[in-house]
Amino acid sequence: MSLLYIILIIIGIIIFFILIFGLPRKKSSRKPNIEGIDSSEVAKAFEKMTNLLPFKILHKKILGHINKLNPSGRLLDIGCGSGNLIVQIAEKFPHLDLVGLDISAEILKRAKMRANEKQKEIELKEGSVEKLPFSDEYADFIVSTLSLHHWNNPQNAFQEIYRVLKKDGVGLIFDFRRDSRKFFYGFLTFITKVVVPSPLRGVNEPLGSIQSSYTPIEVKELFSKISIHNYEICPTLAWMYIQIKK
Repeated sequence: MSLLYIILIIIGIIIFFILIFGLPRKKSSRKPNIEGIDSSEVAKAFEKMTNLLPFKILHKKILGHINKLNPSGRLLDIGCGSGNLIVQIAEKFPHLDLVGLDISAEILKRAKMRANEKQKEIELKEGSVEKLPFSDEYADFIVSTLSLHHWNNPQNAFQEIYRVLKKDGVGLIFDFRRDSRKFFYGFLTFITKVVVPSPLRGVNEPLGSIQSSYTPIEVKELFSKISIHNYEICPTLAWMYIQIKK
């Protein structure tokens, strides 16, 4: 390998890190987005999007974070969508009793098809996070991914999550953060306009998701208005984890 080639690689790496970490964070007002997917075309396109490499990487990170918390018993996935993640959870944690919830009947059809294809025993229910159709202390572990920004009343949702958690249970909420680096906004803009199927472009996804997401400071303000005190906000480059312990 020539010296020039090595220098070019080093320069490329430096430029890459400057783009990711050097550009300022985006400052913008929140733009609320759709809460549920009622169109079969949009649901089908959403399922295709979750199979794209960037979202596969995100799912891998989420699974790694879940693994660190050593879940047991019954796991509830709120906003399970087309079932991509909960099926992966079933494969990685076969000892768990799995329940998936989503507000959209259309997207749940996709989740049921995926679970059947993979021969995974997963209970799937239609319902809203703001009025969970479960009894008190129902789940040992609750996970929600890329769903928080869709909730109409996140404070009610947090309280409902806390209600259905068992004592010593853990809730893990993963979502974008609106104050991400501008490079990430550019990346999602490119995906929205060029890569994703046209039905998703029609609802401005996935760019609309980050535009409707919260900042870590805003999440802290939401918790300050409710009676949940044992929580932790873990912000990263373009997303954040919110961990609730009962």
